[in-house]
Amino acid sequence: MARKFFYVCAGMLMLALSYHFGATTATAQAPSNPVVATFPNGWVAVTANGDVYQATDANGPQGWHLVNNVFSTGPTPALHESWGQLKSRYAPQSAPVLQAPTNK
Repeated sequence: MARKFFYVCAGMLMLALSYHFGATTATAQAPSNPVVATFPNGWVAVTANGDVYQATDANGPQGWHLVNNVFSTGPTPALHESWGQLKSRYAPQSAPVLQAPTNK
C-alpha cells in the first residue's frame, strides 16, 4: 500500500515539475487566416477575415487571387432616434374607446 502511495506522489511531483519548467498545452502551428468556407465547385474559397479568393486556372486550382472582402462595405448605417420618436411612429393614431359591457 505504501508503494502505491509513493508512486502516486512521485507522479504528481513529476507533473508539477514539468508544468513548472515550461510544459504547456499543445497548440497547432496553423496559419493565422484559415479557410473557413469553399463553394461546391472548389474554385472559390473564403478565409476567416472575409477575404474571397478565386482559382486562377479553370483546369485546377494552380494559384489563387484575391477577389473581394466580405466585410469591405463597412458598418450598416443605423438611424439614431429616441424612444419617443419610435413610439410616435408605430403607435396607433387614435386609441379605441372602451365601453361598458352590455350583456347584463
